[in-house]
Amino acid sequence: MATSAQTLETIIATLSTKYSFEKDDAIAFLATEELLPKKMLPKTEKEDSPFASKKAEELASQHGITPEGEGTGKNGKWTLADVEKHMSKPVKTKMLISPNALHLANEHNISLVGKLGSGKEGRILLKDVEKLIAEEDDSKELNISPRALQEANDSGLKEEEIAEISGSGKDGRILLEDIKTYASSKSESSDNGKGKGKGKKKGNYKKEQESSDDEPASSDDSE
Repeated sequence: MATSAQTLETIIATLSTKYSFEKDDAIAFLATEELLPKKMLPKTEKEDSPFASKKAEELASQHGITPEGEGTGKNGKWTLADVEKHMSKPVKTKMLISPNALHLANEHNISLVGKLGSGKEGRILLKDVEKLIAEEDDSKELNISPRALQEANDSGLKEEEIAEISGSGKDGRILLEDIKTYASSKSESSDNGKGKGKGKKKGNYKKEQESSDDEPASSDDSE
């Protein structure tokens, strides 16, 4: 015959008096060992959730959101709408950056959002910003039209040369005519250099010929 809950509780109370132990501790221990009837199990206070619904609590848990302040639900509880609104807010994080690095980044309009530096705890240093500036300069594309670029390639122009050309298009865009003008002036300059060299050689040859013609005349005079 099973012992009733009331009888068992009396037994525990009697033993706790005789052997000097706490009755509540004994009941808690027996409950963890699953040796008590349901009626004798200690009542646990249900923790009051700050969320108005299970869905709101689950969504907050998924995105690591801790409710701060009162929500718009009953008794200030956070509703699903409160959690979604909090998710849409930008998270403010303190950026670790040296003053010199920040100044240089501002000068060159370099965004440091989401960047990690080489300093302690990801602190952004001056050399990190300098590296970002160098990478940005390397990645800059020429502001040139496709036809102009093709003409430049056909003319054998290097990228460094193209970058120095002032474009006549919108926002300084290099157009086909700009490349033709530059290539033409470069060709004329090259031809002029060659022409000057040839002219000089012809002049020297003529001078040498005149000197040679004078020699027999000088010989006749002496006779």
